[in-house]
Amino acid sequence: MPTPVVMQEGKIDPFTYTPENQRGSSIAIGYATNRLPIGAKQSRFYSRDFDQDIRMGVAEVQIGAGDQSWDEIRQLSIKGIEKHESLLTLQQVSEHGVLKEDDSLQTLSPELLDLFSRFNRAIEESPTKDITIYVHGANNNFYRTASQAAQYRHFTGRQAIVVLFSWPSAESIIRYGTDIRHIMETVPTFVRFVKLLAKHTSARKINILAYSAGATLTTKSLAVLGQDTTQLDRDIYRKSLRLGSIYFAAPDTDFDDFVDEYRSYQDIVENVTVTINQYDSVLGIAMRDHQSKNEPIIETEEQRSSKSRLGKPDLEDLTEEQATWIIKQTKQPNFTVLYIDPATIPDLAKGSHDYWYQNSWASTDALLDLNFHALPEDRGLSYHDTEKKARIWYFPNDYETHVKQAVEKLMEKFERKPEL
Repeated sequence: MPTPVVMQEGKIDPFTYTPENQRGSSIAIGYATNRLPIGAKQSRFYSRDFDQDIRMGVAEVQIGAGDQSWDEIRQLSIKGIEKHESLLTLQQVSEHGVLKEDDSLQTLSPELLDLFSRFNRAIEESPTKDITIYVHGANNNFYRTASQAAQYRHFTGRQAIVVLFSWPSAESIIRYGTDIRHIMETVPTFVRFVKLLAKHTSARKINILAYSAGATLTTKSLAVLGQDTTQLDRDIYRKSLRLGSIYFAAPDTDFDDFVDEYRSYQDIVENVTVTINQYDSVLGIAMRDHQSKNEPIIETEEQRSSKSRLGKPDLEDLTEEQATWIIKQTKQPNFTVLYIDPATIPDLAKGSHDYWYQNSWASTDALLDLNFHALPEDRGLSYHDTEKKARIWYFPNDYETHVKQAVEKLMEKFERKPEL
């Protein structure tokens, strides 16, 4: 992950405030998974098989060979780490406890209670007081996704509390359909996991960074939470869940389904950002894959296969009512559509799909949203309204100047140390 642009000159240095016990080559993150385990508890490996149990623990990802000093890591992180300097190794995976499928959320095992006590101590020491769940994309193993989550935590100065949710990807580009089926079967597990964090952590907000196919797991799970008819007082329910910023990065989920799902949970989340790249090559392949499986022999208006992806949307895939509704939402302060334009963003390949962690502008925006819950205008972004009256935000040409000014204002507003 390249150094976020706002940190590159060293004027904003979140590592100044990194706790002493975090100043080393090892980055610790929490994790939860429904993958089946292999090996001893203190050196777990997780397979592609899965059930509905939630296994939780702590993973440690090491930067380099482990022989660099903290000052060296800090300087490399600010000036920009080269590929040969940034090898990440999954050093240790320690499973602390398991919540069985039929276990109550009310009463936890001593092992899980101890893990949540550890989480809560870290939350109290963190300036954000939040937890951010990272939900990865398709074709990913536990190591790769732990590394992505650890990189995010590292560039917050090790101050954000990050928990990886590792759903059971088949770990193969040719088994995309299997990944989607596994996601659908994991929805009940992820719903329970969100409720578990809400009940047993002291987090001020629970944020979600959902990448690629992780957006399908996230939006469908949030829809289940939003459609819970057992919660009679909606305001009390919203406050109990404490869902903060939901950031959909290059989201690989059905555009038309998302519109209907978002209706059901828009009032229980603080804000939503959707990033789109109309040239995204991976989402182009995913769209064709979905269409090939769903295209009717004779297409009528009612039968149209609406399979454009949320991160590469086509308004023609929506009904008139759906299109009118979602366009209206783009004008609301809690819903941001961010256009990723390869023509104007430096070092961004045209067909980029992994831009949230491979591009320094895109990663900066994710960090500002998830850590400050900042509105797009407070993150250095600009907007224009389309012919169809949709509001689209984008990175202005002088974004680097805008974002530095934005961060200075955010730090004054929130009176916080720079945990960007």
